[in-house]
Amino acid sequence: MSPSYRLFAFDLDGTLLSRAGSIPPSIEGFLAGLVEKAWVTLATGRSLASARPYAERLGINAPAILYHGAVIWDFSAGKAILERRLPPQGAAAVLEVCRNFPVAVQLYRASDDPTVYVSEFSRPVLEFARKESLPLKEGDLGQLAREGPLKFLIIGAPEQLPGLAALLREAAPGLTVVRAERDYLEVLPPGVDKGEALAWLAGYLRIPLGEVVAVGDQESDLPMIRRAGLGVAMAAAPDVVRQAADVVVSSVAELADVLCL
Repeated sequence: MSPSYRLFAFDLDGTLLSRAGSIPPSIEGFLAGLVEKAWVTLATGRSLASARPYAERLGINAPAILYHGAVIWDFSAGKAILERRLPPQGAAAVLEVCRNFPVAVQLYRASDDPTVYVSEFSRPVLEFARKESLPLKEGDLGQLAREGPLKFLIIGAPEQLPGLAALLREAAPGLTVVRAERDYLEVLPPGVDKGEALAWLAGYLRIPLGEVVAVGDQESDLPMIRRAGLGVAMAAAPDVVRQAADVVVSSVAELADVLCL
């Protein structure tokens, strides 16, 4: 293996996982060999409960970046080593703006709470819950927002999300608003993104960013692709993501040849 890269961070959806949510055997085999040679972790917008089965199956050996970087979780220690939350006032502003849009808002309360909180059980919400195998609960999002949640995930028509994102940034300046998938918009605590989290984790592990590889497929992956010594985009990623990357691959398993691993 090339001695240049000591930490590998992989997005899950659209990167390690197939559209059906499974890990292709070629990718699982590649990662099984990689964890014997380097630090390997996940960098995902998924919650702890949603990401844990994949982390355990893949045997990742470094703390995982979850909720797009709001939490860095050490599975070996069973605890968060970094956690950031939305300020209550900003969270309330997000809900106020979303009331004027036909979107489904999901609230993530805490790392140790696997429940996704919603105001009502709509079709997009139910489809999301099936995809990520997470429990749903109807609740007063306004009240939960006052506790300072980890993040919001907003599901809506792709053509409406750019306008909503602009209004959210105006109403709650300082919060991170990012397009996670075609029909997902996520609102995160101030200063939170995968790039900042990756830089923090690299420092924690005492690894220079130049010795880090980051792999992703969405705009939410751009910060870590840009910060890493080697940024890798998936071939199906949007143009802006592929243009920012140093390498573009159709499958993560191709990195074995690209890096001579």
